[in-house]
Amino acid sequence: MIPVHRTCHAAVMSCLAVLLLSHIPYAISAEISMGTPYTLEPVVVTATRAPIRADQTTANVTVITAEEIERLPATSVAEVLQYIPGVYVEINSGPGSFAGTISIQGSETRHVAVYQDNVPLEMMANPRTDLSYLPIGNIEKIEIYKGAASAAWGSSLGGVINIITKAPDSEQPFSISATGSYGENQTLRTRAAASGTCGRLGWLVSGVHEKSDGFFDHSEYRQNGGYAKFDYALGQTGRISLATFTDVGREAQLLPAYPDYWDDREQRRTYEKLSFEIAPTDATKLTTELWHHSYDTHIDDVYVDHRELYNDYTDESWGGSVRWQWDAAKSHAVIAGFDIDWGEYDWVFYEDTYDTRNWAVWANDTIALGSVHVNVGLRYDNNLNFGSELSPSLGAVYRFSRYDALIRAQVSRGFSAPPPALINDPTYGNPDLKAETAINYQIGGQIQPNRYVKAELNLFRADVDDLITWNYDTERHQNIDSVTRQGIEGGVSVFSDFGLTLYFGGTYVDVFNEKTDERIEDIPKLIYTARVQYAGQRFTNTLVGRMVDHCSSFPETRDKRFVWDYKASIRLPTLESHGRYHLFASIHNLTDSDYIVRPNWPKPGRWVEGGLQFAF
Repeated sequence: MIPVHRTCHAAVMSCLAVLLLSHIPYAISAEISMGTPYTLEPVVVTATRAPIRADQTTANVTVITAEEIERLPATSVAEVLQYIPGVYVEINSGPGSFAGTISIQGSETRHVAVYQDNVPLEMMANPRTDLSYLPIGNIEKIEIYKGAASAAWGSSLGGVINIITKAPDSEQPFSISATGSYGENQTLRTRAAASGTCGRLGWLVSGVHEKSDGFFDHSEYRQNGGYAKFDYALGQTGRISLATFTDVGREAQLLPAYPDYWDDREQRRTYEKLSFEIAPTDATKLTTELWHHSYDTHIDDVYVDHRELYNDYTDESWGGSVRWQWDAAKSHAVIAGFDIDWGEYDWVFYEDTYDTRNWAVWANDTIALGSVHVNVGLRYDNNLNFGSELSPSLGAVYRFSRYDALIRAQVSRGFSAPPPALINDPTYGNPDLKAETAINYQIGGQIQPNRYVKAELNLFRADVDDLITWNYDTERHQNIDSVTRQGIEGGVSVFSDFGLTLYFGGTYVDVFNEKTDERIEDIPKLIYTARVQYAGQRFTNTLVGRMVDHCSSFPETRDKRFVWDYKASIRLPTLESHGRYHLFASIHNLTDSDYIVRPNWPKPGRWVEGGLQFAF
């Protein structure tokens, strides 16, 4: 027997889908642009692991460019992503605090894969990434894939965050930029970058330094990071590239529920990636990549008179890939490849060091059939810990040139590898854990009937099997539940001829246990996002707000209220030959909203920072 209210909800979702398809071009979208486009511009994404126009991809993808990031009151990837419909990022407390909880369309954190320069950034034992320690100064764009992306990326049941960093500017022999800001509680942020070319060699180096005394007792932090990329052209068709990244941070974590002590947390991350690509013909390209990644974190409980070790974790991994791309007279865009990664991790509470290994073969083909583009994908993963998984996908996108609109639909099978720590933990591990799997459905699109209005809408559903949950009777994690995630996201943008842009959007997610028909708590079910932006020749003003219904199980939670952030920037009247200077200021939590997500993590009230940006 299917419960009545679930049947009604499914009927409503079905009716919306029918209306969506029957009222084209009055519908829908999967891509949210934070700029001011007057047309559906051919943004390039890497949804199939190869460059493809966004209006030709069948996936639900949001792209945020460096220019759009610069206008936001944000300094980390975590702060940028919290403004994106369909995405939820939990930032524990104030600036610099841990931001390792991320959800896409109601997914678990372990279902979201995070990459930078094609290097996976998650902890090996327990897949999560602290997004607060990923600075934005060296980012070219961020691509967010919503829904199962396993046919191209492997273990990514909920989605993928793909961070693409800047490359040396081949048009500039030499350029430099720097930004410095200062805010309340001695919050200091500085970053600088230099780029240049010398014959066939292009280079880019950047650095970041941040620190703050924090907005509560025992909430201070500091961070230092560096990034470099070198490109060398091999003739007319080849290139070799080396990228390296390092980040070191330390933060204090206030624990109101445990007043006798506070946490002192240190973390370090480094990676290096070497890539080689060559185009033997105009229609083919071969890319080879090798990478190395290491991560460690150490946490002490600090009492009045002593310290106690709480956590000490390290991991190190290596990997590589070979990709072959073939464009057949614009009718086929085929990309096929082989991925492999392996590594080891060690936890202070474990007697042994554990190994991981995964290899995969995959292929995607985007077929052009007039106004329709069809994508077919298939990937096979073989994992040391849980065996193998096969991930197919099929989708199509149709472009209405007359109305500047498109619709897209995709069905795909995704999986999430069971966290190795849940398998190998000597006390609570379960070696029989299977991968979580799901069939994911996406249907959506967008329309811009004139230069002033753009609308987008997307429906999604994922039927998840073998969900990993904690069994209190056996004190083990087990594959015991089947869960459905479904919902709707969308928004409307309004543009003007004088630089003013308005946007309002929202996401509704319903996550429930199929066996008990009970909603799963502590997964945000409703998120509203609003933005007012003015971009003139000298002035830029951005006001962004978000409201979240966390569906919280904590009685202390105070949510369902808008939190607004504001940033203003003015370009100083200087000669172009002397560089470009911008003064900027940001007001965080503009209305001084009193809100709490979890009782352990207080949120700062209104606070202000400002600074100067220079580019030459």
